[in-house]
Amino acid sequence: MSAIYRDESETYEINLEAAGWSAGGELQDKFRAAGSFLNAVDWIAEVDGNLLLIEFKNYEAPDAIVANREKFYQNILRKYYFSAYYLLASGQQKTMNYILVAEAPNLDKVIGKRAQSSIQRRLPFDLQQNPEIPDVLIDFFKILSVSEWNIQYPMFPLGRC
Repeated sequence: MSAIYRDESETYEINLEAAGWSAGGELQDKFRAAGSFLNAVDWIAEVDGNLLLIEFKNYEAPDAIVANREKFYQNILRKYYFSAYYLLASGQQKTMNYILVAEAPNLDKVIGKRAQSSIQRRLPFDLQQNPEIPDVLIDFFKILSVSEWNIQYPMFPLGRC
């Protein structure tokens, strides 16, 4: 099975063949087939025994701005939590790391510098500090541009189709 996946608009593709395991839109398809309101991240890759949850957003218009930042943040958070819930329920007991990759001419203008800390505060970093939670749920959250992604994860090239 191919581990090359495209974004929803069929404009970008990512090559996850170097991953131990990967998934594209299958999780979202499973949610839809179940009649669920759940949303999944775009791609998942197993890297060094951890799961990398990858959400891709494409804002190609030079003046594209996320109009409602709070709604945007909630959507990004839901995708992590719903994907993580499914993966944990299906026996994937691995640390999950979350990366939002955004293609935007001016990433700071589109998403905002405070997005990283605002979203990160709402992920389970503090929750996993409780003694009754023995496993690390999430190790990091990052917002990267496509070029930053390709520098940090050259084994998983992401670019235009």
